[in-house]
Amino acid sequence: MKNAIRHLADNAPAWFTVKNATNAALVGRARVPKTPWTERGLGLRIFGDPKPRVSEDVPGTDLPARCPERHIQYDESFCLGLRYIDVRSPNDAAQWWEQLRQFLVCQSVAERTRVWPPSHALDHGDAGKYHEKALALAAEAGVEEEYASARLNEPSWLTDRSIRLFDKRGNPINGRSLCPRGCMRRARGRAVRILRVDCPKRVILVELAHTESLRRKALADYWKHVFSEGTRCCRTMRSCPLGQHEDEANSATSAMA
Repeated sequence: MKNAIRHLADNAPAWFTVKNATNAALVGRARVPKTPWTERGLGLRIFGDPKPRVSEDVPGTDLPARCPERHIQYDESFCLGLRYIDVRSPNDAAQWWEQLRQFLVCQSVAERTRVWPPSHALDHGDAGKYHEKALALAAEAGVEEEYASARLNEPSWLTDRSIRLFDKRGNPINGRSLCPRGCMRRARGRAVRILRVDCPKRVILVELAHTESLRRKALADYWKHVFSEGTRCCRTMRSCPLGQHEDEANSATSAMA
């Protein structure tokens, strides 16, 4: 029976040239159209069964060896998403190769603009699962734009702790308070603000606010861990918490000198 690496080798797309293939690893060059590596290719090493992983053949050659903002992990492998694909068939292999192609297109955008495409990534570490859930809740509630603004740290009822939408367990509280979104209803011929308890979307909106709070905490914990590892910023991205952390530390050291 073929393992995952053999399925990938046998179903490699036209943009990937196989250099060497064994049951343990697949080495070759990716020449995804309209990327900086279309001509000379990007050397990759693919390994692992049944959930293949991938990294540069020689990490640090064309891409940073480690860059959270470019989704290159501590072990120098690429983060292709929250869930790694089990490759057990040609169809699985096709899905895996397409996932890698999209990742390399995003790397191309980051290479040229120093910004990762915002709509093609979830947050790092455990924050990713909360980010994914929050996006789904926002879509279900029809507040995608409000959530996008809140996530970018613009003032929002979603993140204003003084409003107190939920308790420590995430359950709705303060139902007799006014709806924080300013929702209205008609009463005796005039528009009046509704109470939270009367909002038909109250449960899902509170769940969204709670999920966003969990996302923020998980993301902050992730960066604290990265900082503690002593990882150096590659300086290839325009806005990077790791680079900002280094700059602040250097400024503090200079001020003390």
